[in-house]
Amino acid sequence: MNAHYDNAPLYRRFAELLHRTMGLDAASLGHHAIERAVDQRAAAWRAEGPAGATLADYWDAAQASPAMVQALIETVVVPETWFYRDADAFNALVRLAHERLHERAAGLPLRILSLPCSSGEEPYTIAMSLLDAGIDAARFRVDAMDISERSLALAQRALYGRNSFRGNAFGFRDAHFTRTEDGWRLAPRIVDTVRFSRANLMQLDAAALGVYDFVFCRNVLIYFDRETQQTALHALNSVLAENGTLFVGPAETGLLMRHGMQSARIPLAFAFRRPAPADAPWNGWHTAPLAGAAALAMTHSPVPALAPALAFAAEPFAWPDPVARAALDEVTRSASLEGAPQPNLLNNNGIARHGGTPPIPAVPAHNSPSPQTNASLLNAPTIAARDTLQAAHALADAGRLTEAAAAINAYLEQHAPHADAFYLLGVLADANGDTHLARGQYRKALYLEPQHAEALAHLAALLELEGDRDGARRLMERAARAQGAPRD
Repeated sequence: MNAHYDNAPLYRRFAELLHRTMGLDAASLGHHAIERAVDQRAAAWRAEGPAGATLADYWDAAQASPAMVQALIETVVVPETWFYRDADAFNALVRLAHERLHERAAGLPLRILSLPCSSGEEPYTIAMSLLDAGIDAARFRVDAMDISERSLALAQRALYGRNSFRGNAFGFRDAHFTRTEDGWRLAPRIVDTVRFSRANLMQLDAAALGVYDFVFCRNVLIYFDRETQQTALHALNSVLAENGTLFVGPAETGLLMRHGMQSARIPLAFAFRRPAPADAPWNGWHTAPLAGAAALAMTHSPVPALAPALAFAAEPFAWPDPVARAALDEVTRSASLEGAPQPNLLNNNGIARHGGTPPIPAVPAHNSPSPQTNASLLNAPTIAARDTLQAAHALADAGRLTEAAAAINAYLEQHAPHADAFYLLGVLADANGDTHLARGQYRKALYLEPQHAEALAHLAALLELEGDRDGARRLMERAARAQGAPRD
C-alpha cells in the first residue's frame, strides 16, 4: 500500500492545522509541499526519540507541543525576498513620507510596519530609502514582524548573501554594506532603525500595536483562501492609520479593490488607502476586473480607445529593464508573433518596423569597423530606448498619460516586438476594463519571454478575478520561480 495514500486523512489534518495557525491555503502552496514538510518534521522528531513512531503519533505529539507546530511552520515558510524588490513601492514611500512629515507636528515620527518581514530585506530597504532621501532616523520607526523565528534571527544577524542582491543597481550595497568572508554585512546605522518581533497576521493584536502610517504586507495574501484573506485584511485595516497607506504585491491589487480599498494612484507601487466619503465617484470601480498596475495611475474618467500598439508607463517605474539587456536583443526577436506585421520591414528611414528584423549591413573585410565603432553601433538602440522610455516616464508622472503612451507607441513603430511593451499594453487594457485584450497582451509578452515575472503575476491576478483559481495558481507558481531569476 502507498503510505501517503494511507495517511491522506492525517496530511489533511496537518493542512488544516497550518490553515488555522497561519492562514496558509494548502492549495496555494501545493498539497505535496505540505506533505513533504510534514514528512521532514516527523522524521526529525523520530530521530530524536521514538524511532518506531507513526505519523499518527507525530500528530498526537504536535497537538500538545506549540514548539513542534512552530517547527512545522518553519519548514513550510521558505523566505524568498531581496533588497529593493518592486522598487517603485519604496520610491512612493519616500515621497509620501516627506508629505506626511511636512503635514504633522515636529517630534512625531512616522510609524512603518513590515509584515511579514521575512529575513529583513524589506524593512532594511525601507530604512535605507528613507535615510538616503534625507529623512533623519529620529523621524521614523520601522517595526518588522514575522511568524518565522528562523527568519527573524537571520534578519537580526544582518548578514546577506548574493541571493539578496538582484538586478543591476548595487549603489545601495556600496553605501550601506561591508564585504566580509561570509557575505555583505549591513551597517549598524541601518540595523538600529528597525525593531524585529514575532507576530502572526492571523492573531494580530491591534490594541497593543497601535496604528501605522505605512504598512507593507506584500506577496502573502495570495497564499490565503478567500475567507482568510478577509481576516487578514481586517487585521491590516485595524493597524492602518486613518490616512495611512497599505502596500501589497502586484498580484494582490484586485483583491484589495474587491474589498473596497481605494488605489493611491501611484503607478506600480501597488499602494492603497481607505476610501473617503469625498471620493464617492470612485465607489464601485474597485469591483471591476482589474489586475493591472496602470489602474493605480488612472482616474475614473474614461480611458482613450486603445490603439493596437499602445503602451503605458509611469515614473517612478521599475521597468523590467529592456534597456539593460544586450543591444541586439530587440533586433534578433522573431517576427512570428501572432498578428505582428511582417512585410515591408523597413520604413522610409531604413529603420526596422515594429514586427520586423532589419538586415545586417555587409561590411567589406578590408574595411572592418574598429571595436569602438562596433560598440557604438550596438549601444545606439540601447541609448535610444532608454531616452524614449525615460521621456515617457516623465510624461506619465506629470499626468500626461496619452502623450506617454504615444511616446511608447512611436518607439514600438521603429523596433521589434518586446515583451515589456506587450506587458504594458496588457496593463493599460486591464485599466480600461478590456480583459480579453489584456489577456492576449500578457500572453504575447510571455510568448517572447516565458519567464516574464510581471506578466505572469498580472495574468494570474486576472484569472483569479475571473474565477479560474487553478489557472491563477499555476501562473503564480511560475511567477515565483521567475522572480529574481536573471533575464536575457
